[in-house]
Amino acid sequence: MTKINHCEKDLNLLKQIMSLQGKKTAELRELWNKTFDYQPEISSREYMISKLAWRMQELIYGGIDADIQKKIEEAAKKIKAPKNPQSGKFNPMVGTRIVKEYKGKTIEILVVNDGFAYAGEIHKSLSSITTKITGTKWNGLKFFGVAGA
Repeated sequence: MTKINHCEKDLNLLKQIMSLQGKKTAELRELWNKTFDYQPEISSREYMISKLAWRMQELIYGGIDADIQKKIEEAAKKIKAPKNPQSGKFNPMVGTRIVKEYKGKTIEILVVNDGFAYAGEIHKSLSSITTKITGTKWNGLKFFGVAGA
């Protein structure tokens, strides 16, 4: 393949990915159903866009190398399960993203070592973030619809 053809392929892929931003949620769901054989874990537009974009790239450039996939699976086996998974206590892993749409905006929280990162600040609880977002006291677990609520 020539360098020009490779650049054209990259440009076409970029255009396809960028077009996802202009699609309505119903159009994204329709594309999702054509692309995947399961429903999205999160019904957020941003989540669907990121997963669809990832899949488009995977189809063009290939997926994860088999050796890398094996290393990921081995690392996952080494992760210890919570002592009592039925306790209902919300204890997400560092790096977990919590996404919610609220009043037309996508809110994204990142679980970090010291709590939860939102809008450039670290918070000790989801409830403090929820209060900042809504201006009223809420149970953060309920607001974000996460386990343990």
